[in-house]
Amino acid sequence: MDNSQNLNVVVIGGGAAGFFGAITCATTHPHTNVTLLEASRHPLSKVRISGGGRCNVTHACFDPAQLVQAYPRGSKALRGAYTRFQPKDTIAWFGAHGVELKTETDGRMFPITDSSETIVDCLLQVAKRAGVTIRTSNPVKWISRQSSQHPTPDTPHQTPGGFEIGLRNGET
Repeated sequence: MDNSQNLNVVVIGGGAAGFFGAITCATTHPHTNVTLLEASRHPLSKVRISGGGRCNVTHACFDPAQLVQAYPRGSKALRGAYTRFQPKDTIAWFGAHGVELKTETDGRMFPITDSSETIVDCLLQVAKRAGVTIRTSNPVKWISRQSSQHPTPDTPHQTPGGFEIGLRNGET
């Protein structure tokens, strides 16, 4: 990727996966403008209530073949994903950002604070430091694929296609 060209990436959905994806994009490609759109006023709302408000972050199962057994539908697709990024990587990521996790007797892993706010605060702070723009109360109404622009005398380089996103408030 040509770092002199700023790209715009929009992540739709302010849950744990959306935040992690936006953070990863922004830190991997620092010249990219990353915006996260969340329909509700409060991002990470399901994280706040998961695990009874303690946030079950991951599970202490470190063998991808064993881990996929918990997902009978889609286990083949998940095996590759769990080989590339598994619970030990999640533990290391949170540890690198100041969140220590503990393991319960059944293998579930929670922040040592026993509070989901620890995870919420971490994701919000890391996203902010990475330069992710977080826009709440922005439900997406439609998405339209845009065609690429071929070189012309006025624009000598091909412009890659992209997407246009329409928000409920009429903004695109």
